[in-house]
Amino acid sequence: MFLLRVALCLTLLICCWRFGDIKNWRKYYPTILYLIINNLLYSFFVGKNHILWKLEPDFLLNNTISFLVQTFIIFPCIVILFLTYLPTHRKTVIYLIASGSILVGIETIMYIAEKITYHNGWNYWWSVAFNFLWVFMLRFHYIKPISAWVVSFLFTAFFITYFHVPLP
Repeated sequence: MFLLRVALCLTLLICCWRFGDIKNWRKYYPTILYLIINNLLYSFFVGKNHILWKLEPDFLLNNTISFLVQTFIIFPCIVILFLTYLPTHRKTVIYLIASGSILVGIETIMYIAEKITYHNGWNYWWSVAFNFLWVFMLRFHYIKPISAWVVSFLFTAFFITYFHVPLP
């Protein structure tokens, strides 16, 4: 299953390079940082104490390398591809549903391949909902970054409370 993660990473890199607006990466950079910071905060605060989901290591990729690949390669590619084609109005809802569905498809493959596991009350269905929330928040951050940070804080407080995540 090592090839699954390598294939995902290479596919995203190629698609990002070929179909993404890579020349204008600077306009997507704040949203890329928003996603990276959120992922790093999840790792720092939840870390090993009370994980909700975990990328399982491969024979060549340990937990740290898996996390770094996800954070610094996969996520930026997804943001660039997502924002490159983000419609400005009419078809936005359809685009968000399609984008969330693609993420759910990737998560489903990872779940079936046992490359992601769920813990402490989190499950596949929470992840499905979270993937749709994720694309909504990326769009929201791209359009209104300060408001998105406030809403992200509120969602984080909800998840911490609901899943009884102990803070360090």
